[in-house]
Amino acid sequence: MRKAILSFVFIAFSMFLFGQELELQGTYSVSTFKRFQNNFGCGIGYNHFLTPRNRLGFFINYYMNSILYHDSYTSTSDLSRIVKDVQPHNQQVAIKINYSYNLLKSIKSMLFIGAELGLNYFIINEKGEQTVTTRWGNTSSGDYSSNYSVNNRIGVGMLIEYELKNIILKRISTSISLHPEITSYRNFGLTGTSDPALIGWLNFNIGIKYSLTKNR
Repeated sequence: MRKAILSFVFIAFSMFLFGQELELQGTYSVSTFKRFQNNFGCGIGYNHFLTPRNRLGFFINYYMNSILYHDSYTSTSDLSRIVKDVQPHNQQVAIKINYSYNLLKSIKSMLFIGAELGLNYFIINEKGEQTVTTRWGNTSSGDYSSNYSVNNRIGVGMLIEYELKNIILKRISTSISLHPEITSYRNFGLTGTSDPALIGWLNFNIGIKYSLTKNR
């Protein structure tokens, strides 16, 4: 994870020297996985225009979920029934690159649509109560805790973004965007867990952009 973040910082610094647009984001996202069903986060990145209507983006995003959830499933290893009430403090770091195309010709607004590729890192930190019922009917209860990381998970998705240029001050723009995404998660063949192989996401972003060039 450290190497990936350092690589992103190097790319971001290069884009700062030669780039065209800095962006700060606030994010709310929902997912198909209970551990990350309601996330709040932030992000920073650069947008680089290859042509006036074609754009590359480089971003690093951070998300966190601390909303209590209930989970129940049957273990695939011994067929026991597991019920959990969990207080999570789960985190996610995503390094993303995207390509998008502006559909509008207006000088005041832009509508981008494009594709996105990401590398994701998950930090799982959970505590709660757990009840286990074996297939023979024996029941045991106790405290539950889990602390581990899941690294280098690929995500693919798309983006739809609407931007208004030169809001309040020249060179400053605002945007809202929608990012549907699918991320890999569980290792193939892993048993005894309810973790999914794939996670679906829907990310809502609000962005503030500062143009580094006078022509933007």
